[in-house]
Amino acid sequence: MRSCTAILVALTALPALAGDPILKNTGFDKELKPWTCDEGKIAPDPEKKDNSLLEVELDGGVFGLIQDFKWPADKKELILSFRVKASAATKDEPVQWRLRIYDKEEHSALVAGAKVEKSGEWITVKTTVKRPELEAVSLMLESNRGEGKLWIDDLKLE
Repeated sequence: MRSCTAILVALTALPALAGDPILKNTGFDKELKPWTCDEGKIAPDPEKKDNSLLEVELDGGVFGLIQDFKWPADKKELILSFRVKASAATKDEPVQWRLRIYDKEEHSALVAGAKVEKSGEWITVKTTVKRPELEAVSLMLESNRGEGKLWIDDLKLE
């Protein structure tokens, strides 16, 4: 009887281990940790006050949102997804976002990117990210162009 119980306990633990997210706090729930973002703060969603998200003030077009993570050994690619809304983006003056993967020596690989060219509307980003040659220890969602505020929510790497 004891061995059946042990097997049952082990089997019920497997889905929890397999389902652990690669990134933590992807919905920016109540606090920023384990993310780091000097230009950002947790704020209520402008349209859904019961939802919190990351509000970023672009400082000369620049922001960096960082979290440590480990690329799963069995994955050659992952799907990056998040929602983003800009306060001041146009085709002539877009907000550019990029995703960088860093190794322990702080070398980086640029693995994804695009532009937000419209203000005031949520855009859902979903893109495939191929495993870089470096051994990933952290990632950074960044911008080097744009003005105003960005709202980011539901940032996942699966």
